[in-house]
Order: sequence, then C-alpha cells, then structure tokens
Amino acid sequence: MGRVGFLFWCGTLIALAACGGGGSSGGSADGGVQEVLVQASEARDISFGDGAVLSLSATSLDSQQALRFEVVEEDGELLYRLGPVSLSVLTPARLTLPLLSGGSGRWVIARQEGEGWRPLLSSVQGSESVSASITEFGHYRLIPQPQLNAVRNIGPACDESASEQDLRIVHVADLHARYGSPEKLFGRIKAYHRQALSDTPYTLFTNGGDDFEKGSVAEMVSEGAATVAAIQAMEFDVRVVGNHDFAWGADTLLQHAEDERAAVIASNSHYQGDAQPFAARDIVAIQLGCLKVGLFGMSSVPWNELDEPLESLPIPDFVPGIRMNWHWQQIAEGAISQYRDQVDVLIMLSHLGVGADRELLEQYPEIDMALGGHTHGGTAFELLDGGNILLQPDFYADGLSDLVLSYSLPEKQRLSATVNHVPSRDISDVDPAVDTAVEALMAQYAPDAYAEIALVSAYADATAVSEIAARAARYHHGADAALLDPALVVQAWLPGSVTQTDFHRAYPVERQVSDTPGFNAFYRVQVSAAEFAAMRAAQPTWVVDAADLDEKVTVSVILQKGAALNMPRFFSNVAQAEASFLSEAWESLDSYARYRTSECLYMDRDLVLHACTEDTLTTTWQFFDDDDPLRADSGPSSLNFYQQGGDDTVFALASELGLPALPGGDSVVMAFPGYAPDEGLLVTAAVPPNAQFGARAKLGEYSLVMDLLWPAASDGRWRAVLQTALDNSDDADLFFQNAEAGGIGIASGNSGYFGRIPAEQWHRVAVVFYAGETNGTFKVYIDGEQIGAKAAGDIGERWAIDEQLLLLTDNGYETEAGYVNALLFSGRALSDSELQRLGGPKQQLQLTLPTEQLQQRVQRALRF
Repeated sequence: MGRVGFLFWCGTLIALAACGGGGSSGGSADGGVQEVLVQASEARDISFGDGAVLSLSATSLDSQQALRFEVVEEDGELLYRLGPVSLSVLTPARLTLPLLSGGSGRWVIARQEGEGWRPLLSSVQGSESVSASITEFGHYRLIPQPQLNAVRNIGPACDESASEQDLRIVHVADLHARYGSPEKLFGRIKAYHRQALSDTPYTLFTNGGDDFEKGSVAEMVSEGAATVAAIQAMEFDVRVVGNHDFAWGADTLLQHAEDERAAVIASNSHYQGDAQPFAARDIVAIQLGCLKVGLFGMSSVPWNELDEPLESLPIPDFVPGIRMNWHWQQIAEGAISQYRDQVDVLIMLSHLGVGADRELLEQYPEIDMALGGHTHGGTAFELLDGGNILLQPDFYADGLSDLVLSYSLPEKQRLSATVNHVPSRDISDVDPAVDTAVEALMAQYAPDAYAEIALVSAYADATAVSEIAARAARYHHGADAALLDPALVVQAWLPGSVTQTDFHRAYPVERQVSDTPGFNAFYRVQVSAAEFAAMRAAQPTWVVDAADLDEKVTVSVILQKGAALNMPRFFSNVAQAEASFLSEAWESLDSYARYRTSECLYMDRDLVLHACTEDTLTTTWQFFDDDDPLRADSGPSSLNFYQQGGDDTVFALASELGLPALPGGDSVVMAFPGYAPDEGLLVTAAVPPNAQFGARAKLGEYSLVMDLLWPAASDGRWRAVLQTALDNSDDADLFFQNAEAGGIGIASGNSGYFGRIPAEQWHRVAVVFYAGETNGTFKVYIDGEQIGAKAAGDIGERWAIDEQLLLLTDNGYETEAGYVNALLFSGRALSDSELQRLGGPKQQLQLTLPTEQLQQRVQRALRF
C-alpha cells in the first residue's frame, strides 16, 4: 500500500531522476569486440554495430565498469552480445536494435536464456528500429513477434450470428491472507463468482495482487504455504503478482505462480534462477465467446523496514533471483505495440495503485481498462476521457467489484459499462469447496487462531497494547528493557477475549524488506546504561518496560525492527548497535497471554479471572416454578414484572404453544405481549458496581443472555430489549431492528445493528456490555458466536445500570410479542469461551465451569 512513483524515460509525464547528458560512443559493424569504460553514475548512450544503441541512466551503475559489445552473424541473423554477461544494471537500460534493411513484418527484441530466446514485452517497434527495456547484459537478437494464443476458453463458443455480447469481470485485490475468519470471506467471494458465472457465462475472475501478509496466523506458522494453498483454492482465472507476494522469497513465489487454474502474470518480473521454471507470464489471452481478452500485469516497488516505499533510483529488487523492471511505461507501450491488434480487449491487471493506473491510462488510451489494487483507499470506478476504465476494488477481502460490459461484436466496441461494489459480508452463500479447503488449512497450521487465549479487562488502545507488548517481549526473551513505539500498533483490543488473530492484527506482519522479519518484529540490542537513558529521552512518547537498572553497566534492550536497524535515526547521539532478531511481536504476545491465563490472571492487569473463582454474579431464570415462574433458579439477582404486572404474560410448555422444539426436551416458555410503557420485566441486579462515572459507581460491565423466538407477526418491526431508565421516559437502549430477520443493537456514532434473527426460530442471543466514560462498547453473540461489536466509545453511561434495569419495554410502544425460553443476567462480562460453551438455544440455560474444564483450559494455555 502507499504512494507509488513512476520511473519513465525522459520527456514523459513523470520522472524520478533527471536524465543525464553523456556522450555517444561510436562503434564498428565489422563484428569485432568493442570495449567501453563507463564511470559510476554516468548517463551514457553507447552505439555499437551498425545502428545498435545501449542507453544507460545515471543510476544504472554504481561503480566503474568496462563494458564489452560484439555483433556477430549466426545463420544469417545478427546476434548482439553485451558483456560482462553476468552484469545486472541497477536501473533498467534501453536497448535499441536496427531493423534489417528491406525487412518486413513485426519484430521484438529477445534475450538468450539457456537454449531458448525470451521475447521482451517491453519491445516497441519503430520505423527503423526496435527498442526494449533491459535489466541484464547477455545475448540479444530480433525475433518475429510472437502470436498471443488464448490459454483458456471461458463460456460457450462464439455465436457468429450474435451482434452483441456481455463481458463480466469479478475483481478483487489486496486479499492479504484474510482467510480462516468466522466471516468466511474467501468462501463468500467465491460463491459470488460461481453465481456470476452461472448468470453470465462470459465471466472473468481476476485478482489484483497482494495475497500475502497482514491477515492470517496460518500464513506465519506455515511460512507462506497456507496462503499459497488458500489462493489456489479460489481458482481465479488471472492474477497478478503484488509487492507483498515477494514476502517469503523466490521459492514461495515460484510455488505461488504454479497454479493449475489461474494464469499468473508478472510483466515486470524476471526469474533468474534455475530451481524450477517461473510459471508467471508477461501477458496472457483468454477467449470469452467472441471476445479475445489480453491481460498484462504490473508490480509496484518494494518497501523497507521503516514502512517506506523505495521510490528513489536505483530501486532495488524484492529478493535475490528475481529481477524487476521498473520501466512500467515502456512495458505498457510494448504490450500495446505487440498485442493490441491481436486482442479485442486489452487489460492492465495492475498492482501500482490508482494514481499510477490513471497516469498510464491517460497516456495510453489503447489500454481498455486497468483492474487495480495496492491503494487501500476504498473502491474507485472512473471512465476516463480516453474512453478507458479505471477500477479499484475493496481490500482485505472486505468486498469485490462486479464490472459488467457490453460489446458490439462487429466493431468490437464497448457499448456500456456498469459496476457494483459488493461487500463480502453481504454475500449470504459460502462456497463449500473453498470453505472446506480453508478450514483444513487452519486446522493444520493455526487451530488456535480464533480461540480465546486470554482476557483483557479494559479497552486497550495503542498505548495500552504497547505496554502489554513490552511486558510480553521481556517475558518471552528475558531482556532488561523493552522500548516500543505505540504508533506501530495497527488495531486496538476491545475488552474481553483476545486471540492469536488479535495479537497479529495489533502487529500485522509485513516482511519488509521482503523475505526478512516484519518491520514491527522484536530485535535485541546491547547499549550502555547512559545510552539507554538517552534513548528514552529521545522518544518520550514510547512505552518502556524495564527492570531495576541501577546496577547495570550494559542494558539488553528490545526494540522493533525499524528502530533496531536505524538507531541513530531514532536516538540522536546513540551509535548503531548490533541487532539480533528475536520474534515477531504477535508471537511474544501469544506466549505471554498463555502464561497469564495459566496464572489465572487477566492479560493486562493483575486481576484474578472469574473462571478461577466461584461465580456469585450470575443469575438464571428457567420459568419452571408454576407458583412463581420469575423465581431465579440460581444466583443473587431477581426478576419481577414492571409496574402494571404481567396479566397478559403466559408461561407454558413450548409444545403447548405450538412452538418449535428446543434441544434437550420440552421446556416452559414465557410468552410475552407487546408490552406498554408501564409494563415489562424488572431486573434487580444484586451485584456490586464495577465502573466509575464521575463520582458515582455503577454497573458498567454486565451480560444478558436469552433464548428468544420472534413470531412472524413481530418480524420486521422495532422490538425493544433493554431499558436502563427506570421511569421508561425515553427510547430503550437496545433493540431488534425493524427489518426482516433484523439484527440486534442500537444506532450510534460509528456502528449499528448486528446479526440476523429469522422469525419462527429459536436463537440464543447474548449481549456483553462494557459501558464506560471512554471507549465503552458491547459485543453481540448469536448461538455462542460473536457476530459484532460496537465501536469503542459508542457505549457510555446511558448503558450503565444503577441497581435495576427493564427488559422488553420502551417509552414509545416499540415492542412486539415474542417468546423467551430462559434468561441469564450476570454482573460481569462473560468471555467468548463461556458463551461458546453456552452455545445455541436448548432446554437448559446453565453457565458452569467444572474443575476439569478449567484445568483443560490452563493446560491449553501451557501448550506453547
């Protein structure tokens, strides 16, 4: 992600460095060897043979080089030898070869590799010569322009009698390993593609690159293998290599390109090794009915350990063994020169970003569209003045872009273009094949990715996460001190359960420079006590966790990678010390979390976990007592009717009421009417307050669980759930939405309603509140699974309880009839694991944590 600069030839729209002057060195055409001495940082046009020219920029060489040039004739054709053969230029050079006198047809420059010749996509033919961008010396020649044949047919054969045809493209980008989550985003995207293909047989499924990093613990544990498998399970038609796809080195990228289904394109990448063939292509064609679609692809620049794009010349390669050509413009021009007349639609599958895509499309209207990625700025769709299309989809698998195009077949002209940006979570179906494949990968590599590892007692903002991470680093690696930058925390934690995925989302791994540890990984340095004091003074906003250093002469300090490798930049007057890699940040957090749980402590504070003590805060009601159905079955709190009583409330077996059966057996159910403002249920919370609001203590942390069924007559209407104002003088504080199968929640500044509760079905609905003066939230669970959480700060004192609360009533009659099988109220926040154990609706609603279960939980925490 981030801004990308262009590296163009002089005289074009954008240049990252001025082009130098440099003299021209003439040469003979007699086949002799010509030697030219070129100084470092010298721009030079070197002529050799009869009309051949090599143009070097001022950043092509970083040291003096003796270059050799030879032109020989083999089998009636000219061979151009550039030496030393092993020389790679730091910034691409331009090679121009003359067309033979009287020659006809189309020609491209090719480089000899082994026994074959690799045509250069950057080749552009002029009236008298062909030029191409090169990154390596070696042997070059002109060969006839290759024919671009379709690698695959999609949809029925061309209908020769048709005058029009649709072309549909389902496009995603920047998936960043966001597979394996409970939302099943990969499976939803694939299900949408399958439906689109069923509806429109001429549908292309494309991926704009960056499949790796930031998303899944499974990728980290498998060192990229899980992501290779997950992406290949998606069965894209075409995908491009993005900058993050180099994260695990050349070998993993080679495996990533070996896709039985997808054509992988990497137009500005060239594999130099011989471990295995690089399956990625410069350009591909796919036949969709009467339309032949050509696609070439671009990769953006690398980033460094400071999370900065490397845009200054010379731009380095990502990893050894794969040479990059940063002459994107020359490559685009070559694709047009060679293949525009061979295809009906020419697409740039781009990982350059919106700005770079727009520049290229404006300069080259011959490119019909750019299907983009890399920007991470939301969706974009533009019809440019030249008639071509710029498209940018959502990122992190949060959505796809569905582009529908209509073409006139006789002229092969586009008639219309419409786009629909679809949020992945709005796709109801999940592809079973992808879902099965992803579940198997998660079970193999990261079974604990979404399991509750520990609990945090309060909202942890960037500073709080850094404080925990500093303690975790010292616990994990035994250093004297840890000094961490809170600005590197990407995602804070809501109170409650935390998982490996939470640790990884707080510090997502971005392996920058490629095939090295993440830029926020933990490193150790040794400094003097005085130097450490200077380091703390230089970064007063950073978080420090340290032992008693009074007697220390040298201090072992844990820093994050950027600071550890660039100490003078962050700590003035402190010399660079040798830095050694320790672990990724999430790994230390995981180790520390398991330790804290095994000690029966919250991760953030020295508070004993509720699971390790007798529960005196939770009350349940099953309505079994015929004489007093509102009597609590267990626990300290009480339940009564509010004001006017419950004359219209009925307690009867579910079977007697004609309701669906509950697992576990027939159960007494409370059938409640649409309560008036002076009716409802009153809960008296006989538990101590646990939150402070100014000078007043209230119950801010609590949980409400109920087995609930809404009849069809109540569906699609506002239905009050909870009211904290005891006079019922304003709107209730929790509702079911006025929509079919509406979710539960409340409209607030940054979030709304969550989940779906279809009518005529039993569901176990739980809401866990963390009301506070700042950063308050609540979490919503359906049948034991969390399905949403309010944005931190949306839930304040309004939701705190002052001894009592009301249920199922509202001041404005926004209530409906329904059924409750059982009810639970707790004066604490139930954890994810407790709610998962409660699961879905059943005859009994009973929260227990037997001793053996607690022991199993502690042993689980100790496993790693």
